Amino acid sequence: MTASAATDLDALRRRLSGPHRDFVGALWKFYRDHNQWVPSRVAHQHFGKETVQANLAALGPSLVQAYRDDGKDYYRLTFLGMLLSDQGAVAEDLLVRYLEYIRDRHRSDPRVEWVGSQEVEAALHLSGEQSRLLRQIIRLSHWWGGGSAFGEREWTVGVPVDVDEFAAEVDLRHYVREHVLRHFPIAPRPRADEEKPGAPAGAFWFVEDAALRARLAADWHEAQDVCHVLGWKSCVVLCGGILEALLADALARVDAPAVRRRPRLGGLVAAATERQVLKTDTLRLGPTLLAFRDLIGSGPRRRKAAAPNRTEAEAALDAVRSCLQQLAQTRSR
Repeated sequence: MTASAATDLDALRRRLSGPHRDFVGALWKFYRDHNQWVPSRVAHQHFGKETVQANLAALGPSLVQAYRDDGKDYYRLTFLGMLLSDQGAVAEDLLVRYLEYIRDRHRSDPRVEWVGSQEVEAALHLSGEQSRLLRQIIRLSHWWGGGSAFGEREWTVGVPVDVDEFAAEVDLRHYVREHVLRHFPIAPRPRADEEKPGAPAGAFWFVEDAALRARLAADWHEAQDVCHVLGWKSCVVLCGGILEALLADALARVDAPAVRRRPRLGGLVAAATERQVLKTDTLRLGPTLLAFRDLIGSGPRRRKAAAPNRTEAEAALDAVRSCLQQLAQTRSR
């Protein structure tokens, strides 16, 4: 990504239409006020179910997502979606100031592992309301280390896992924008003549089993989140599981014998290509993704498996996107 790409965030803010900005702003306001994402029934009552579904389809999963938790349905913003809200510029400024503070703390003492709300409030001269907002931004952005505690008034967070990466950065605003736009890519919208009337929203709409569809959507959201915080292995493992489930489901619909033998990912890709579920040579998977199961457990293969890197994790995300696109096209015919 070039230096000029960091300005794309401003362009995205300008391109957001008034109704879409109102929808995104309402989701963020609900989260700010209630410290949880808006239940679907509340959003449907406020906007109307058809309007909500139209907004989800138009904005796309890089900005807004539906998800299910403990048997209830919700709508949530991604970190990029929040940055495009009417409060996004304020949130971005606050996050950049916080990361600058972390960078400077790390430079003076590389051993620092935790920071608390009281020290951050004092260093950045934050009001109680600004501190609460920062807590919500940090939590949504995932710019925090493990074991953090997000209390209503006071909070303690681990130093971000990528602190070594941005410690030498001078322009952390550029760093934030580049990082966010890389991990929440905006897919181009289809032309009007390419859209299929009545096609359901959601990346996994073609999966008929509702429970499987919800699980895959949750895993896909988590895979993108953990990649955002440099969790390369977790990202690869989640993507591998998603691909296996997608291909097994697609092959089951054409009654492919390969499914009954429960092959590993490479076998499923071969079977899907043979059955023309996938086009030949369109889903090329690297050796790390193909052997993602070796990254789990404690067997001899696990001990020999090398830890995945950023390139392999991002390639795994691209593989899922490619698979989703092909399977959706197949089901739309």
